[in-house]
Amino acid sequence: MKPLGRRTFLKGSSQSGIAFLAGTRVFPENLFGIGGKNNNNTLIKSNGKICQVKKEVRIACPQLSLAPITGMNYIGQGMRREETLSFMQSSDWHIMNLSRGSEDNGHIWSAWVPVPTQTQTSGQYIQSGGASQRGDGQYDPVSGRLVKPVFQRIFQGSPEEALKTAWKGKRLFWDHGFYQLSKDNGKTWGEAFQLKYEESPDFDPSDWGKHEWLERNEMYIGNSIVLKNGSVIISATVPIPYKNEEDEKYPSIFPNNYREGCVAGAICFIGKWDDEIQNYRWEKSNSIFVPRQVSSRGLVELDVSELKNGNLLLIMRGSNTLKTPGRKWFSVSKDGGHTWNDITDIHYDTGEQLYSPASIDKTFRSSKTGKLYWIGNISSEPPNGDYPRYPLYIVEVDEDHPSFVKDSLTVIDNRDPKQDTKNVQLSNFALLEDRDTLNVEIYMTRLGENVDTYSANAYKYTLVF
Repeated sequence: MKPLGRRTFLKGSSQSGIAFLAGTRVFPENLFGIGGKNNNNTLIKSNGKICQVKKEVRIACPQLSLAPITGMNYIGQGMRREETLSFMQSSDWHIMNLSRGSEDNGHIWSAWVPVPTQTQTSGQYIQSGGASQRGDGQYDPVSGRLVKPVFQRIFQGSPEEALKTAWKGKRLFWDHGFYQLSKDNGKTWGEAFQLKYEESPDFDPSDWGKHEWLERNEMYIGNSIVLKNGSVIISATVPIPYKNEEDEKYPSIFPNNYREGCVAGAICFIGKWDDEIQNYRWEKSNSIFVPRQVSSRGLVELDVSELKNGNLLLIMRGSNTLKTPGRKWFSVSKDGGHTWNDITDIHYDTGEQLYSPASIDKTFRSSKTGKLYWIGNISSEPPNGDYPRYPLYIVEVDEDHPSFVKDSLTVIDNRDPKQDTKNVQLSNFALLEDRDTLNVEIYMTRLGENVDTYSANAYKYTLVF
């Protein structure tokens, strides 16, 4: 295993070690190896076709098998930032959540403090996510509110075991989507309201195990945007009825096993502010999907954006099958998200097909250039499921004929064959645009850069346009 840059080992147990650090007033650059004049993990790549990329260690791995996962976002309008930090020891399960704040766009930070746990229990059930007084949302000038999508997952039994069995076709957790509103620029958040696409009872806080609630309105929440026409859009992966003989040859694994006889497809919720009820009234779009024989795990991790012509672009993660390669899929709406056109795989503007693993991707519009960009993994060969999750690219989106402008393709990071394992993951990143410099910041942990998957550093990438 290659050495971890500026790594600091914690003494004693991981939880007690981090708890101790969180309680000190020492700033994290002295604790976790953030910044520093002699940081030889910092490099400036040559100018790309879109931007120049600066890479640096943000938080060094504190001890073996304890990968720091950091996130960054603005809270409301203005320059108030929040940085979050947790540690990963197994897939999709984080421990020891910390956060710190800055009122001046990240120049001066408060000390790290423990985040009150959101995980709650009720008998054999464990809740992860759900309503909280943390996080940020899109600002809607019509309502004067921030709108925050909320993802909630309820496990039966051990979360670690439930996450493992999901890939074997047995699911012991249930996902639902909510939203919260803030009318004081993110200082406080109101109650959580559930998003529904079918009739069901409301959540009963006295009985988490009611299957008539657990198994209805399941969804994997996507992103949200505020449209120029005053609507709010929240995207979501949901079960859509579809069954045929060819599809039965493919195992139904998450998220396709949300419901028997269904595949994981996509819908959008369209919200309009109602002054009388002081809340949003929601409509749902048509549903769209591809069969399991085309994408073995359906469509998930949705990203919706508004194009310059007013149309909406929905990009969706897919997965390969025995007969079809892994790709990113898209659909276009010309009526504000109510109706979505047929799904197709996204190509380069040259007409060439591109391959992409089952990994997260995001779009954003640069305030500096005015252009829409996509960030994600593109593979030179057909991927196998989640891998390879490299290189990580940024590419301009052709908004008139939705596609990726091949001549703009720019590498953000790639696997170093001399140091990184073949399973290094350049994915699952946080993204924001600096409101002062208008540069873009990406925060990402390079899981798998060492033989021990979770012995990895968290990095910051600055994209200078």
